[in-house]
Formats: sequence, structure tokens, C-alpha cells
Amino acid sequence: MSDIDQNKKASAKQPPKDYTSDLPMFDLTAAIDFVTNIHEKALETASMLDVAKAFGYSAASSTPFYRKLLAARHFRLLASQGSGLTKQALDYIKPDSEDAKSRALNDCIMGIPTYAELIRSHQGKRINLDIIANGFMRKFPLTKAGANLCARVFVNSVRTAGFTTPDGTIGAVVPNASEEENNSQASNNVPPDKPEGSAMPNLPGTHTHTLPLANQRKVTINAPLDISPNEIARLKAWAEVTLLVEWHEKESKPNGVQ
Repeated sequence: MSDIDQNKKASAKQPPKDYTSDLPMFDLTAAIDFVTNIHEKALETASMLDVAKAFGYSAASSTPFYRKLLAARHFRLLASQGSGLTKQALDYIKPDSEDAKSRALNDCIMGIPTYAELIRSHQGKRINLDIIANGFMRKFPLTKAGANLCARVFVNSVRTAGFTTPDGTIGAVVPNASEEENNSQASNNVPPDKPEGSAMPNLPGTHTHTLPLANQRKVTINAPLDISPNEIARLKAWAEVTLLVEWHEKESKPNGVQ
């Protein structure tokens, strides 16, 4: 049975609700504040009841407290049991390297499978809140109100983590820590009969294009099979900024280039 069939079957068994434990219902900023307070109040070894009381709740089962707790665990800022902070949380609160904080934020998002899937499918596109909410309603037993809340949490969280441009477009995807580790292990286990620099398999819907250059050089890109004129223009602008363009005397420069 496919994942889609399983999701439909699961949704059919459960009536839609305004809440879910499958997605964060508090955004990344709220989850960071939550674990930061736990750290500052020295509650990392305290019981859940004591943690709840320190936050002004009478019980750990209080809905707002429980949902913040669950969100922190979804973002992998809090251990799966108890109130201990993860290395990811400490990398954000007390970074010990230049990129530790940004890496932690990236992994908070990409560590949630549904979020990672959305990031990859919307890369280069502007986020549409209604489309995100509709997707959540189809995948999880959520009411419209519940799906809208989860969609807003997603949008706010990816913005906090720096995944979006000012106009709401999803930017480049950075692999999370576990993906990088898997990629590193894969590169270290290349079969002897496979050259080290051999091409990786294309992602579905993409194709590798190679442009031969002078002196046995070449440019290779992995791109979708279909691309719009606006995207071609963006690609050209990106290449001119990213690559070192060296003009020779026999080559004519475009207008405006000194």
C-alpha cells in the first residue's frame, strides 16, 4: 500500500481536529524561547511537573505547555524524554563556532520530514499559505482552522530559520546534519570500479547538461527539464555573479560592462 493510500486510510478513521501531534503548533521562535527559559532556569533535570509550574502552569498536561513541549521536540531542541536540551539547542543558545547557530536553525526545519518535503518542493517558489494549509488537511486529520494554524507555524518557522527571501520565496536548501553525515559516508564508500568524480544520479524530473569550454574545461549543471524565461534570466545573473568572468581582448563586452 502506498503512503498516499495509507494517509487516506488513516484520515478516514480519524475525524478532523483542530490540533495534531504530527506537526508543531507553536513556531520555531516560541520553541527556542521555551528551551532557552528551561536552560536559564536550570530545569534540564527537573520533573515535567516542576517545569510546568516554573512556566506558570498547574500541570504538565496543560494544553499550551504540552504543545510548546511537543513543538520543541519536533524541532529537536528538547530530548524525547524529560526536559534535557539537545546538542542542537545548545548550538543555538551557546554556539561554539561561526556557523553553529545558523546550522542549528537549518536542522530544526529540515529535521521535520513534512517541513523538509515542503522546503524541497517549494524551492525557488513563493510560499502560498492556503496551499500549505490544504496540503496539511489532505495529509493529516485536521480541520481548516487547525491546518491554517499549522501552516502559519510553518511559514513563521522557515522565516525564522532564514529559508525565505524578503518576498517569501524559499531559497537554497542546505542538507541537515544527518544528511551530510550520510553523504559523507556514501562518498567514503565509493566502489573501486567507480571513479571518484563520477556523476551522481539525477533527481526525478531533472537532467544533467554539460557545456564544453576551452582548454578541456566544462560547466555542468543539474536542472529541471522545463524552465521559464524568467528563471533563465535569473540563472544567467547568478552565473555572472558566482563565476569569475575574465574578458579577453578579442571578446566583445556587453553594453555597460567596463
